[in-house]
Amino acid sequence: MQFVERKVARALFSRVLTVLGVMTLCLGATSSSCSLNGDDDDGGSGDEPSFVTTLTLRDSDGNDTTSFNREETITLILTVRNRLNTAASIEFPTARQDDFVVVRENSDTVVWQWSDGQTFGTGTTQIDFAAGEAKTFTRTWDQLNNDGNLVRADTYEARGALVYSNFDSSPLRTNQQASTLVRFTIN
Repeated sequence: MQFVERKVARALFSRVLTVLGVMTLCLGATSSSCSLNGDDDDGGSGDEPSFVTTLTLRDSDGNDTTSFNREETITLILTVRNRLNTAASIEFPTARQDDFVVVRENSDTVVWQWSDGQTFGTGTTQIDFAAGEAKTFTRTWDQLNNDGNLVRADTYEARGALVYSNFDSSPLRTNQQASTLVRFTIN
């Protein structure tokens, strides 16, 4: 009888860990801005993030680099990988799912935001990830700031994200749906 009770307790504990993992993913987010939906109970441990995000910058020749010529088009590539061994989904309150920002080095002053001035369809949208699946999101930047002026030669930092709750007011806030800042220079 104790064997059956232990097995039931382990199953319950596993479910609790799965729920805690989902809650960790969406900590600070509302259900309309972020929702992780798994297909089965075999999720992550709850101690590690469900998603890993990285940002790569490429020059106009398609080379990965962190040094660019002035007026050169910069390609920003966000890669988001589901670390879970089960499917996961992220819901968004609008059609805007990804975004990118460029800030001055060591500051939170946004020089450029991809979505600035754009309109997006209303209604929730969703991105589905298979277990272990990675998806990429690519945008280009022509080195114009949000006012339409060419930025000066300087050092900047870029970040890509799947839009999380309060992204627009805190685009540099730590979130597993966003990359770390990538430092680069414009010569």
